[in-house]
Parts: sequence; C-alpha cells; structure tokens
Amino acid sequence: MSKIVKVHNLSVSVNNHEIIKDLSIEISESEIICVTGSTGAGKTTFLRVVTGLIPELYKDFKIDGEISIFGLSPSEALHRGLVAYVPQDVYSFFIGSTPREELAAIGIESYCSDINLDKDIDRLSDGQLYRFLLNTALVGGAKVIAIDEPLSHIDWWSVEKVFEYLKSFAESNKLVIIVAEHRIDLIKNFCSSIVKLDASTTECPNLPKLLGARNNVTSTAIELRDVHITYDYEHILKGITMSIGFGEAIAITGRNGCGKTTLLNILAGIAKPSKGFVNISKRTKLFMVPQNPVYWFPSASVEDVAKLFARKCKFDGNIENVLSVFNLDRESKKNVYSLSVGKARLLSMALAHISNSSIIIVDEPTLGLDCKSRKILVNIFNKFLENEKTVIVATHDLSFAKLFNTVYILEKGKLMKGQ
Repeated sequence: MSKIVKVHNLSVSVNNHEIIKDLSIEISESEIICVTGSTGAGKTTFLRVVTGLIPELYKDFKIDGEISIFGLSPSEALHRGLVAYVPQDVYSFFIGSTPREELAAIGIESYCSDINLDKDIDRLSDGQLYRFLLNTALVGGAKVIAIDEPLSHIDWWSVEKVFEYLKSFAESNKLVIIVAEHRIDLIKNFCSSIVKLDASTTECPNLPKLLGARNNVTSTAIELRDVHITYDYEHILKGITMSIGFGEAIAITGRNGCGKTTLLNILAGIAKPSKGFVNISKRTKLFMVPQNPVYWFPSASVEDVAKLFARKCKFDGNIENVLSVFNLDRESKKNVYSLSVGKARLLSMALAHISNSSIIIVDEPTLGLDCKSRKILVNIFNKFLENEKTVIVATHDLSFAKLFNTVYILEKGKLMKGQ
C-alpha cells in the first residue's frame, strides 16, 4: 500500500516551549492510526500540523522536520481539500446557525442525517454536533481525516458502531484516519498502530470510589417534582422527580442528545421548566462547570484568572498551591485560551474549588482528561464530599459514572435509577 502521510523528525514548539520532539511515522492508505499521550502532550498540536492548520491558522508555532501529504506540504494539502480536521471543541468550528446552513457553507448538497438539520446549533447536544462534524468530514472528499478526542463526545453505547463505520469507510475509500485519544483501550482493535507521544498509561484501572452516600445526607439541596421541559415542540424532559441532598455524589448518564445538559441547567437554576416544581435550598452556593468552560474565562493567564476568582469569592488560600494540586503549575503563565481542552477542564475545577460553593455541577467532567487528571478529579470530588458539598455530574462515560454512589440514567426524557 502506498504511503500517504510521511512524518520525519517532526518537532513543534511555541514561545520556546517544546510540544513535540523528533516524531517520525508513515501512514498508508486505509489505515486508522491512534495517537495518544497525557493531557497537554501535543495530540491536538500534531493533528493541526498534519492538517495544515498550523501554521495556516495558528501562526506562532515553530515547526522543524519534514511532513508531507501525498508529497505536498500540509498547507498545500489543506488548500486542495485533501485534509479535514474534526476538533475536540465542536463549538469553535461552526459557521452556520443550523446544520443545514453549515452544509451550505462548506458546499455539501446531499447529506443523510439522524438529526434535525434545521435545528439551531445551540439546541443540539455536544455529541450530536460532534457526530455531525465527523460525518461532514467523511463525505466532504478529504483523503486524510484527523479526529480529536472522539470518545469525549460519542456516548458509550455508540463507540463500537461509530468505529466500525470509520474502519469500513477508510478501507472502502482508501482514506487515512488519524485519531487522537486518551482512552485507547476502547478503540485499540480498530487501530492499525498506536503512536505514543509520551510514556503515560492509556488505562485507568484503579480510580478510587467517591465518598458521598445517601445515609450521610443532612438536608435537601435541590428538589425537582414532575419537571417537564419542551423546546420547539420537542418534549425533552418528561416528569423528572428527584431529591438531592448536601453531601451526595450524583452521576446522570445517557446517550448523546438525551437531555443531560438540559437537566443540569434545571438543577443549576439556569433553565426554567415548562411545567413542574424546582426548589434550590437558600443555603446553597452553586458553581456549574459547563461542557466548554473556556468560553467564560477572561482572556488572561491561568494564574491571573485564578487570582481574579479568588478575589471575587474572598478565597484566602494560596493560589500557587491550588494550581499545583490541579496539575496546572506548569501552565500558570499561559493564556487560558492556549490550554488544551483537558487543562481547561482542570482549571474550571480549580475555580470551583476556589468558589467554596456547596454544590458543584459539572457537565462531562472527564472531557479531555488522561488517567492522572481523572485521578486528580476524583480526589478533589472526594475533598468536596468530605466537607458535605454536593457533586452532580452529567457524563456518557459509564466507567466514570460507576464511581458514584448514586447513578441515574436519562432515556427518552425519563429518569431512572441505575443499578
């Protein structure tokens, strides 16, 4: 088989900080290559170099070594439409306000979809948007497709089906697909080879359980009774009833588009139900971490953002210690908008800690996190729970949900207690 992608002694740095060093690989047609490494190891950077976005879009990077796509530079391949990139942050890539407008903008006329193409982008779930971007990349004519952290967006129930489709599509169309992913154990059977950017482990076998338990609850933090919510004549939540106490650890799981984020917004008081009763305790100070926290960070360094929150929340702890606990000490001087998705997630959790809130709500907490960062996250959640704080998460990561004492499954608008 012919070699489509050739990388020889590739090194990439930004502001004198080396991200990738002396990487050499060759990729043949019909192959799926998986690139792994710890949070911040350079996986996204590599995908952006291969697809020409560095240096075409991101100008401050220094690239050494050789890289070619069909004998062309990545920039030439990008301009000829030979490469496509599916980003980890889906919201950063949309031009249109609906999927149909997006298809028109990129010149795709014929497209089959399981989502409403005329629905506003902000009414679709993160997972639905990601799968839409993935499908448009596949049918758009590119021969090299780079996919960033798909398991952060594709629900547990769909992973095998999606990757069987990717493998079949790559083989029948003689494509190269490059996947950047932490959780290689779930997709390794679909990979022709695995490229490690550092020595980090790809499996998380020994994460501790969370401490919150129903019999430790002292009082009710949030109560929902017969809550319904309807958007654009679509019944999203149907008669949700639940009581959440201080000191509980709650995980809400379900398929892409089932309404997990909508339910979190109800619990946080951000969204109002179409019908039903919501009571949030008056003693509650609540902090919610959305799925894409970077958009509410001010444009400043990590350290400055943490200090700003500390002043607003009257936090008198040591910020340097906080950043060290959350594995952000090496990023303290970086602008928050230069962080990887995983590092931005850790910063958002550091801010939750600084806020000293009694309820912490997190949408997809493991998005972009490697094993070390997941362990940090669980340990921090346990610190919250030790102090009778409440932790509520929405996740499609079933292995992470199983760490919680109480698990709910959201399906077809109904909430059921998990086993």
